[in-house]
Amino acid sequence: MGCRVLRDRESKVPYARELSLRGADALQQRKFGEAEQLFVDALRQSPNDERAQWGYSEVLWQRGEHVLATRHMVQAVELSGSNPELLVRLGQMYLEQKDFTNAQAQADAALKTHRNNPAAWALKADLLRADGKLEEAIDCYQRALLYRPDWPEVQVTVAELYRLSHRPQRALATLDRLTDQRSENQMPPRAYLLRGQALADMGERDAALVYLRNATPKVPADQSNLLYEFAEVQYQLGDLVEARLCLGRALQHNPNLNTALRLQTELDRLLEHPIDSKIPAVLVGHTNPR
Repeated sequence: MGCRVLRDRESKVPYARELSLRGADALQQRKFGEAEQLFVDALRQSPNDERAQWGYSEVLWQRGEHVLATRHMVQAVELSGSNPELLVRLGQMYLEQKDFTNAQAQADAALKTHRNNPAAWALKADLLRADGKLEEAIDCYQRALLYRPDWPEVQVTVAELYRLSHRPQRALATLDRLTDQRSENQMPPRAYLLRGQALADMGERDAALVYLRNATPKVPADQSNLLYEFAEVQYQLGDLVEARLCLGRALQHNPNLNTALRLQTELDRLLEHPIDSKIPAVLVGHTNPR
């Protein structure tokens, strides 16, 4: 009887793996409902399939059920024998829930298993950044880039940290390397904002205004928060009309973005009464040099 039960269980494992592979494919295509059903079916066939535990965790995370998602990721890590990639993903989940102790534990465990894992170094850097240790964070991000040189998200983060630590030239150099590696349509939109900010930090206000004005149309319309950040920088540099146009795009996609609404009110006031405002009237129109 025991042998027959064992054979039944073993016969279900290949089918569970097949379901998990199909679920992973659906997840990659962002077909979350289909992916969830496939992973649930896989877990019914074999609860010890780490792929199914991982996939179901990712579906739950997308749905906002973070605590339950984390539990399933813990199971995936245990079943995989502490796979470094799964350890990193679990650490990222803990980090997003501000459980820094457990996030650090996963980063350390991943690096102990695989010292050259770029994602583990990036996770460690994320934790240092959250703790305000910018220099140490930069060092860890650079370690991540040593093992994965073409990583736009990390390169943009490094550029941002150089700005925050008052090194705009280093920020621009980092962005230049990113530009050399990728075509224009592959550039992360935040890189455009950072370049404009770095130029302004170096006192090249006119160049910053021109760059931001030309870069704004390249930002996807659905990135309303980023568009608001563009508008805020343009407002601070005195380009009120461009800031107002940029805000219009942000609010068109997200009409309830409170920060954008507040800035819109201020811009409308300044544009209506430029002489009475603290912004010189000459800055109200397009002041970008050609």
